[in-house]
Amino acid sequence: MITKRSATAFGRFLSNFLKTLGILLLCTLVCVGFKQLDNVRDENILMVYLTGVLLVNICTRGYGWGVFSSVVCVFAFNFFFTEPVFTFLVNDPNYIITFLIFLVISTLTGTLAKRLQQHAQTARRNERQARRLYEVSQRYLNLTREEEIVSHALKILGEYQYRCILYLALSQKGAAHLKAFSCGGEDDKTAGMNLDMAKWCFSHKDACGHGTSHFPNSSWRFTPLRSSRHLLGVAAAYCDGRKESEDRVLFYNTILSQAALAIEREQLRRSQEESRMEMEKEKLRNNLLRSISHDLRTPLTGIAGSASFLMESLDELDRDTIRSLLGDIGNDAIWLNNMVENLLNMTRIQDGRLLIQKQDEVVDDIVSEACGRVSRQQREHRLSIQMPDELLLVPMDGKLMVQVLVNLLDNAYKHTRPDSQILLRVSRLKDKAVFEVSDNGGGIPEALLPHIFESFVSSRSQTSDSARGVGLGLSICKSVVEAHGGEMTAQNNAHGGATFRFTLPLTMEALTHE
Repeated sequence: MITKRSATAFGRFLSNFLKTLGILLLCTLVCVGFKQLDNVRDENILMVYLTGVLLVNICTRGYGWGVFSSVVCVFAFNFFFTEPVFTFLVNDPNYIITFLIFLVISTLTGTLAKRLQQHAQTARRNERQARRLYEVSQRYLNLTREEEIVSHALKILGEYQYRCILYLALSQKGAAHLKAFSCGGEDDKTAGMNLDMAKWCFSHKDACGHGTSHFPNSSWRFTPLRSSRHLLGVAAAYCDGRKESEDRVLFYNTILSQAALAIEREQLRRSQEESRMEMEKEKLRNNLLRSISHDLRTPLTGIAGSASFLMESLDELDRDTIRSLLGDIGNDAIWLNNMVENLLNMTRIQDGRLLIQKQDEVVDDIVSEACGRVSRQQREHRLSIQMPDELLLVPMDGKLMVQVLVNLLDNAYKHTRPDSQILLRVSRLKDKAVFEVSDNGGGIPEALLPHIFESFVSSRSQTSDSARGVGLGLSICKSVVEAHGGEMTAQNNAHGGATFRFTLPLTMEALTHE
């Protein structure tokens, strides 16, 4: 039975034989043509055959064909061009020395030519492999997740007919969990069958499987996938009994080494990012505690002082003074309530637990409730309200949206001159409801405008310690509006003040209602 391997070998042998035969026949014909010419010496004929030997070494694979062609050329020269011709007899003994020298020279020349050819092929192969590895390493730079890096490595190996499985160690509840990634047509069943050996290799940090003392009957070989710091996983390669070339083994190991370096780079980057996030959280926590302690002290001191003064001097105070003190206590209590509400919303937003419970709300009711909550803070400010003629139904969380308007109005009262004009306007723009809170109280500094929606930012200063308020209101407003599918912007207007504008999508009922 002829196997595929034997058929390939026979085809290669036949190809080399036909190339050798064709070159030697061509050389013989050229030599016969030279012999017809006058004054052509035998040395020129030998040079033609020497050229043929070089061509045979270049066009065929292996050293044997060059040696074979050298011997054939000696006998051909003896048969066709020495007296007596067409026999293998030699009348002149000097030809014997000529034959031996030609045989040695042609063999050496052919061997050197073959070796030079092999060196050139090796250099080209190394160049191709170096270029290929460079392209692979360049692609690793654009990958960020470990799974993407492993999948990319397996894709490259699969393109070059490698059958392998990579078991990547992922942290799961404090323990390492091996997740299988495969290429070369391997399925989940094969990866699962080899999982026990992969776990053994990972736990013992030693190779196992084919060609080792552990699980030698397996057709897969398992090797640890290491970085410079720790063990990343296990690499499993299928062994079909054939001896792999050094180039393929080098390519396989290089791809895995690059994958390990890329995974280590990603883990270091993530570790640095987590450290940076922890530092940012710590900084945020310190700023929050400092701001809260600063801002709670003032209203609580006012409430305690007013209450103590009322208790001690109640019989001596007139009704207007008592009413004024109670009003101050009420304003401070409302401000504390709003601040606590903002803090709770901020923690929900940061933890991803801010639940939006939408239902159709009448915009007039939301605006009315928000204005009522901040009526005590209005004082000398003049508030104007502009509402659309049509009835607007907007899908929203009414409680949160009231808090958004309360924050915007309170921000306008707090950061503008006492005689400023405040305008709350609601309108409809195509499929959106537009809310605007404008004032003419001085506007926002240009340097602060790009950061106005960040936490702990005050329009009076870039630190919240300089003004009453922890600087969370606008940040929470933007988060709530975006959670509703809307947008929020801030800008200075032509009246010498600031305008805060946000939009909310309307319901289908409102869109069809004309």
